Amino acid sequence: MRARTNHISRTILGATVLAVAACADSATAPDWPSTTTRDPAQAQIVTADIPRYWEAVDAGGSATDFETRYLQRGSAGLRDFTQRRQLSGAAMRAAFVAAPQYLASIRPTSLSLATDTAVRNRIRRNFAVMQQRYPDAIFPPVTFLIGRFSTGGTVGASGILIGAEFYTKTATSPLHELNPFVRNNARPIDSIAIIVAHEHVHVLQLASGGLYARGTLTLLEQALLEGSADFLGELVSGSQINAGLHVWALPREDSLWTAFRAAMHGTNISQWLYNQSTATAERPGDLGYFIGYRIAQAYYDAATDKTAAIRDIIRVRDADAFLAASGYDPSGAALSSPVSARRSSSGGPPSP
Repeated sequence: MRARTNHISRTILGATVLAVAACADSATAPDWPSTTTRDPAQAQIVTADIPRYWEAVDAGGSATDFETRYLQRGSAGLRDFTQRRQLSGAAMRAAFVAAPQYLASIRPTSLSLATDTAVRNRIRRNFAVMQQRYPDAIFPPVTFLIGRFSTGGTVGASGILIGAEFYTKTATSPLHELNPFVRNNARPIDSIAIIVAHEHVHVLQLASGGLYARGTLTLLEQALLEGSADFLGELVSGSQINAGLHVWALPREDSLWTAFRAAMHGTNISQWLYNQSTATAERPGDLGYFIGYRIAQAYYDAATDKTAAIRDIIRVRDADAFLAASGYDPSGAALSSPVSARRSSSGGPPSP
C-alpha cells in the first residue's frame, strides 16, 4: 500500500502535527481486515484503546507510560494510527502536558464510548442507510483512540480511525490550553457519528478503485473526493463536518468557483484543502471541500435515479466528465441549499 500525502503540516500545542481534516491516506484500496463485514449490524466498533490511554495517565503519564501501557498494547487500529501519525510515548506525553485540563474534562465522555449504545446505534444506523443507498457498501472496523491532537479521522488498512480527543468535548471543557485550530475543531460526542459517516465514504471510494487509484491527483480530483465524502456522509447522517464553512461560502460561491476553476487542473491545493492553519476571517480554510460538495450535490440533484447517482459519486474515475455531467454552475441555474440546511428548515430528515 502506497501512502499518498494529502495533509499539510501545522503547529498545534507546540508540536508539528497533521490536519484534522478527514482524509483517506491510501492511493489504492488496502487489504481490509477479516472483521470487515457487509452487515451494518455486525460492524465492529473498537474502544479498548481509550481505557489504556487513561491507565497510562494514571500511572504517571510519562513518555514510558504512554509507550508501554498505551501504544505497545494498542489495538490494530491504534498500531495503524501510530505508524501513520508518528505517535510515540514522547509525543503523547507532550500533548498531555500541553492540555491537561482539557483532557481531564473529556475523560468520562471518552470512556463512555465503550458503553454508549446511542453512539454505536447511530453509527450502525448510518451504515444501514448507506447500505440501502449503495448496496456494495462494506464496513471495516471503526477504532476510537486518543491521539496527540493530530487527526480527527482517517482511513487506514485497519479501517476507520477516529481521534476521540476531538469529539468528546463537553459543555464545560476548558479550551484555553488549545491552539485556535484545535479549539475550533473540538466537538461534542454527538459529532462522532458524523465524522465516521464521512470517513466511511472514503472507505467506499477506496474500495471502488476510482480516483484514489490514480497517481498524483489534481485539485479538482481531491476536492471531489473530500466534498463527496461530506455530501454523502451528510445524506446518511443528517449533518457534515464542514457545515459551518457553507455559511461563509454560499454567498461567495460564484467568485469562489471562478478562482477554483482557474486552478483545478493543477496539483497545488494549498489555497483550497488542508489549509486551516493559514485561514483568516477573510478566507477560511478547506474551501475545496465546499466546492467538491456542491459539484456532488448538483450531480445528485439532477439525477432521476438517486441510487445510481450515489454509485457514480463514489466511483468517479474522470473528474472532468463528472463535473460536466453535474451541470454545476453557480453563476447560472439556481442551486439548492445543502442537505443539512434543508433538514433544519423542514424539521425532518433530508429527503433522498
